[in-house]
Amino acid sequence: MTFAAVVGPLVAFAAAFQTLVFLVLPSRLRSIWAPMTIGTVGAMVTLGAALVFGFDRIGLRLADPGPAFLWAGGTLLAVASVGIVMLKSSPLRERLSDPRVAAWTNRGAVSHILFRIPLMTALIEEAFFRGVLHATLMAVYPPSVAMALGAVLFGLWHIGPAIDETESQTGGPARSLKVALTVVATTVAGAGLVWLRVETGSIWAPFAVHAALNMTMAIFARIASRTDWLAPARV
Repeated sequence: MTFAAVVGPLVAFAAAFQTLVFLVLPSRLRSIWAPMTIGTVGAMVTLGAALVFGFDRIGLRLADPGPAFLWAGGTLLAVASVGIVMLKSSPLRERLSDPRVAAWTNRGAVSHILFRIPLMTALIEEAFFRGVLHATLMAVYPPSVAMALGAVLFGLWHIGPAIDETESQTGGPARSLKVALTVVATTVAGAGLVWLRVETGSIWAPFAVHAALNMTMAIFARIASRTDWLAPARV
């Protein structure tokens, strides 16, 4: 079994698995079972590849934590700055808000932000996309092609979550456009993350950026969605 032999199943997983999970599961079950299912399968694929081909080859080796902390801090500051600006504008605050986030209990919000996002989302996705999938594509294609394919597959991976996010909105072209824009945005983000993985030699800096970005966005989405927090105090 060669390293390149796993590229077919991995590409199929990256392009289709998450979307299928979101389409098959009823909406009431997605918030818990989608990340559990996807995270478990992703972790099994990553661990299997690491045991067969080595942790170093798929970017899981322990590295200097300094760059990861610097990238995380820079991401947090940048996203928080944008979030503060958006909160001050009613139209932008409406775009930032998410009714699913508003429905979380306080305990659920803490669990989602501190556990699910960094461990079940960012870590699993980085280990799979910037770890296993990137190393596999690099074994088959020239570096530029491998990086481009990894970014595109990361964008396609987000079709399912985009469909879930827009489910409560009106259908038609507006919803399709939102899904398409999500795929484009995550493809661009994937290109940046795979570049960072190449530059640093491991998945840890991309993981730090990914986790900081998603966690900070979730915090500001919750603030924007809870309009009672933003209303001035009554005397």
